[in-house]
Amino acid sequence: MKQLIFALIFSVSFSSYWTQDLSFLRATFDSANVAYSEGRYAEAQAGYEQIVATHLHFDSEFNLGNSFFKQSKLGQSILHFERAKRLDPSNADLENNLLLANARVIDRIETLPTAGIEDLWERMLSPGRFPLWFRLMIGFWTLGFVLLAWRLWQSSVGNRRIAGTLGSSLLVIAAVFIALAYGSSKRINSSQEAIIMVDLANVLSEPSAVASTLFVLHEGTKVRILQKVDEQCEIAIANGNVGWLSTRNLEEI
Repeated sequence: MKQLIFALIFSVSFSSYWTQDLSFLRATFDSANVAYSEGRYAEAQAGYEQIVATHLHFDSEFNLGNSFFKQSKLGQSILHFERAKRLDPSNADLENNLLLANARVIDRIETLPTAGIEDLWERMLSPGRFPLWFRLMIGFWTLGFVLLAWRLWQSSVGNRRIAGTLGSSLLVIAAVFIALAYGSSKRINSSQEAIIMVDLANVLSEPSAVASTLFVLHEGTKVRILQKVDEQCEIAIANGNVGWLSTRNLEEI
């Protein structure tokens, strides 16, 4: 009885905390939206930042990118547009705003041609796909075991064969969704790309103070992080060029 009472108290307390948390987030989001609509972009930025500091929220990341763009902070704008893109990679409004922001980036880097498979794979494993893969995983996993359990109660050989085949097939499909969900969850906690946050960054030939400069990059340019050594990271850009940058010059997506 004591354990049941404790469980009920914990459940009620957690539910109350969760409701209060959601109410606070909604109030913060609405307040930031009002500030943005009235042209108080720095105030709106502060509100959205308060949300994304603890939650993955597409609308807040998207609006935060817009707030920075209105303040002519190009690097921060593109950074948060890219973070929003990871949550919803197919949003048309986001794509348009990201194109507009990238048009202001000084660097014009020609992307190496691909077969399109890599882009498709990136979209499939984006953090925004995690809820979908997780729900499908649970659904197929549950249905698969229900069919296998139902098979045990069947006396007909034909029904047992059908239930066994369908149940096994659903579990195989569930395993695929487990892999996709795992890949998406890893993207939530890790980043392999970053945005240049300074006006001009010298890309060096090696992680050394006496290294020669290979090329320069400007604010807003997206790079891929290959490895990190102390305060330096090896980066690659879209055309395949590789070099070293100080971690102070960029921020990971």
